[in-house]
Formats: sequence, structure tokens, C-alpha cells
Amino acid sequence: MRSVGETAKPFNMIVSVEFIRASPYMSTLLTALKVTREAAHPNFGLMFDFYHFWSGLNKLEDMDQIRTGEIQHVHFQDIPDLPRELLDNNTRIIPGDGVSPLNAMIRKLADKGYAGPLSVELFLPKFQNGDPYEIAREIRQKCEVVMSEAGVL
Repeated sequence: MRSVGETAKPFNMIVSVEFIRASPYMSTLLTALKVTREAAHPNFGLMFDFYHFWSGLNKLEDMDQIRTGEIQHVHFQDIPDLPRELLDNNTRIIPGDGVSPLNAMIRKLADKGYAGPLSVELFLPKFQNGDPYEIAREIRQKCEVVMSEAGVL
């Protein structure tokens, strides 16, 4: 991972690694933090994904291990009230429509110094094939409610 950071350095870019809940290599926040810290490179960081975090083998207290500056980007979505075994990429829903403790998670990220963008990442065909303006309007409206309730807006 350190060599990935070295590759990005001449281009003044930061590469972010994402933990994926079903990955046999890096499926949890704590493993991703370990890998990032071992790389110890200013051009290599962590991408935090709400879906992979809450639907995977993580717990809210794991976020206490995040250090300022470690999170480089955030994917922001919610999960429906289903058993975790039934969740897949198509069960990602708009923040605020599900059961994830979004307010607590956003607060923890903010407390750890993250003030960057929240990128909503949804794969359901109704989102991908819908009217982009209407979908964006709905996402923004719901995200603003969640962010306001968390005290970060």
C-alpha cells in the first residue's frame, strides 16, 4: 500500500482504500485502519463507507479508533431493516430511509475531524434508471435532514 501512495505522490493525488464487508482480505474498519497506518504514507488513506461499515462485522465503538486525517472520503448510504445476511449492493438506500445509526456515525466522523464530502452511492435500478434531477432532489432533502439532526449541517 505504501508503493500505491508513492505512485500517487508525483500526481499530487491521494489514493483511498475501501474496506468491503465481504472481502476476505479487508472487510472491517479496524483492518483498514491497520493497513493504512502500516503504509504510513501521506498520499494513502482510508475511504469510509457507511453501508460496508454497518452491514459488516463492525461496531460503532470501532469508530473511536479513527485518528484525525485518516478518513479521506466517505460513501454515505443507509441499510433497510433486513438480516445482514440478506444485504447486498442492491439493498443500499437513501440516508434516513433505513436503520443505520447515521447520526451517531456522522457525529463520530465529525469528532474525528472529517469535514469532507459525503458521496451517496446507490445501485438499485430505480435510482440508476430514474430521473436524475428528481433522485438528486430526494437524496439531498433526506441527507440534509439526517445531517441537521446530527448537528453537522
